[in-house]
Amino acid sequence: MRTRLSGWPQLLTLLVLTLAFGYLAWLGWGLLPGHGPLERDGFDGRRALALVKDQCELGPRPGGSVEAWMVGDMILGELQRVGWKTAVEEYAADDLQLRNVAGLAGESGPLVVIATHYDTTRLTSEDGRPMLGANNGASGVAVLLELARALNVQKLQHRLWLVFLDGEADPDAPDWDQLSGARRFAQNRHPAAIIYLNNVGAVHPYFPQAPDANELLQSQLWKLAGRLGYESLFPQQVGPTIIDAHTRFIQAGIPTAIIIQPDYPYARTPEDDCKKIDEKSLQAVGVLLESYVENGEFMTIAPALR
Repeated sequence: MRTRLSGWPQLLTLLVLTLAFGYLAWLGWGLLPGHGPLERDGFDGRRALALVKDQCELGPRPGGSVEAWMVGDMILGELQRVGWKTAVEEYAADDLQLRNVAGLAGESGPLVVIATHYDTTRLTSEDGRPMLGANNGASGVAVLLELARALNVQKLQHRLWLVFLDGEADPDAPDWDQLSGARRFAQNRHPAAIIYLNNVGAVHPYFPQAPDANELLQSQLWKLAGRLGYESLFPQQVGPTIIDAHTRFIQAGIPTAIIIQPDYPYARTPEDDCKKIDEKSLQAVGVLLESYVENGEFMTIAPALR
């Protein structure tokens, strides 16, 4: 005669199995870059590269598009996940709705801004291929988001804003103000300094000093890069003058430094994809910024920049 289990043991067995599978799923999720329990274990280029890929999976992300709005939401979600306060500034350009987003940390002291842009150029090239903007767009976002996770904000000796600009990447759009996000941000704001990033994830990059940047701020960053072992990426040489979002900050009289590869050959082309992004490059830029803000280096030059 076959004995039939009562309902209670069956329910208990189901509950145990459910909890076990749930625990295993939680462990697996926690192993993915950018997910799971919050860890303050230093900047990780591998995590940053995963964030680049997350953006590129959405396809092109020109300002005012659904995809650009999704990236803005992703940025806000990641910042909030790691405990940063967030702010949003919406504005219109032509008939498009754009927005700058930011993470805010620090309670007192001068304001240092680290900025990048998150929009990309047009949806497709002339031959119909998508413009993914892996380096020109996604790389700077990935560095700032991973920096937000890695930073120990308790060490900050000044206020810090991580700013993600919209409306920067599409100079070929009709009647487009290419630097609209930077112009909007610089209106009625006077931070002590801005460090702007773009094209920071290529294989074997180099970041020369910009001739129009603030000499004191730029020199301090490049000297720190040398002490960290990144002198080949941050050479003591001056590169060409380029027009990018930092131009608006300089025009507004804000002390500005620029970390950018000025001659990235694939910018604004379909070839700017994730295959050409190197986690070691993201790591170098991220570690430099992490060390700079955590160790209070800026405070030693802040009085001279006023």
